[in-house]
Amino acid sequence: MVAIAATARWRARIVAAAASAGITLTDPQAGVPGIRVLACTPGALAAIVPRLGGPPARAAIGAHSDSIADLELRDAVADVAALLSLHGNVVLDLDAPGHGGARARPDVVVSAGVDRPEWTEPAVTLPVGTDRRGGPLTVALTAGPGFERTLLELARLVEADAA
Repeated sequence: MVAIAATARWRARIVAAAASAGITLTDPQAGVPGIRVLACTPGALAAIVPRLGGPPARAAIGAHSDSIADLELRDAVADVAALLSLHGNVVLDLDAPGHGGARARPDVVVSAGVDRPEWTEPAVTLPVGTDRRGGPLTVALTAGPGFERTLLELARLVEADAA
């Protein structure tokens, strides 16, 4: 499953886009303010994203690298960042020396997905493989305000590559 965390307004847009694509997607907390989670089946993003309308905005993307202790998760994040760069995106290493507060915050961040994230912004958590023990490896894409559609388009690229 692909987990999408979004505000009530974006959840409503995603549910409507899914319905227009013939995908049953329900929001058990429709209208509830704040960021809540929707779940959709793998492959559904490819049908939902085009129905959201408008081209995705060009986002400044950042990725974590050295701050992820688990080497398999670190490699998974690096693989997703590399994939996004192959599609013409510039991906900055957020753990590089000198990144600090001097630079503007990226619009979309690629980081390690966790089982129970504390959602603070719109985000998509995607399964990207399995670890040595057979458990799921997930990578999270998190967007700042105004980049929700871009976030879903980037997630669609990652999901298509993982399929």
